[in-house]
Amino acid sequence: MDFYKTPLLFARLFESGDLSRCDEPESIDRNLELIITTCPGEHKYDPVFGCEIWFLDFENVVSVPKWQNTFMEHISASIRKYEPRVRDVETEVKFFDVKHQHEITGAISIRKRVDIRIDAVICSTGKKCLFCYSLYLGPLSSE
Repeated sequence: MDFYKTPLLFARLFESGDLSRCDEPESIDRNLELIITTCPGEHKYDPVFGCEIWFLDFENVVSVPKWQNTFMEHISASIRKYEPRVRDVETEVKFFDVKHQHEITGAISIRKRVDIRIDAVICSTGKKCLFCYSLYLGPLSSE
C-alpha cells in the first residue's frame, strides 16, 4: 500500500500529475514527527492536534523526574490519539545537557536535548518498528 509523502509538493502535482509516495513505515515516521513537533493550537483544522510537550518547555521544574515522566506521557498520549496505525507503543526519552557556543559573540548556552525512542508494532503487518527523534528544549526545536 502506498501513502502520500509529506509535505505535499503541489508543484510536482501540477507538473507531473502525481504526488510523491512512500511506504507505510515512512508515512508513520513522518506523521509521528509532525505530531511531536506540533504545538496544540497550530493546526488550523484541528486545534488540539499535536503534542503538549510544548507547554512544558518553559515550565518551572520542581521535580525533574516528574517533569520527565509528564513529558513522556504527553508523547504517548498524542501517539495514541493521532497515529492509529501503530499499537503496543513504548516510549523512551533521554535528556542530555548540550553546550552551545555562539560563533560570533562566543556566548555559551546550555540547552537540554531530548532523544525520543518509540517502539511500536504496525497494525497492518504486525511488524515491529523503531522511530527516533531528537529535540532541543528552551526553546523547543528539532535537530
